Amino acid sequence: MDMTMQLSRTVKGQEEIFNLGHTLRPRHRQILFSVGNGISFGELHSKLPNCADLETMVNELLQSGFIQALCNLATAQTTPATAPSSPAAPATSVQSTDSLEAGRSYVLEFMAVLVGTKSPAYRQMSEVQDMAGFSTILPMCRRVIAAVASPHQAAEMEAEVAKRMGG
Repeated sequence: MDMTMQLSRTVKGQEEIFNLGHTLRPRHRQILFSVGNGISFGELHSKLPNCADLETMVNELLQSGFIQALCNLATAQTTPATAPSSPAAPATSVQSTDSLEAGRSYVLEFMAVLVGTKSPAYRQMSEVQDMAGFSTILPMCRRVIAAVASPHQAAEMEAEVAKRMGG
């Protein structure tokens, strides 16, 4: 297995962990919990050095839909919405509206994968109409992602939002 392959929990995996599904054996649950979101197979291997059948169990979790490889998700999210970010001195309302929508869409996609769409933070972000509202809700989304997924994922989301919004 490729050591750089990024792994993430799916909605099914989130439900297994957070809704007390307990349909998996303890070792599979430990791997699912360790995967969190945004960990490479190499990092997972380092986290669980005594797990002899790690690759087999990761493949089983992938095939049963508890985790996913993030390679396709990452390219799908970064390719279409990444615009050349030039430091626009006169920010026109079209640019700022596009920028706001790019940031908001990214946060909503990110949260849907990691947290789900039933979160109050997701709902509030989906209702954002302007930059002031976005700036108010973004820290809440960051805290939710840090709590549910990992602080690393939350920081990654914020960095990508800043990049997409040209800041």
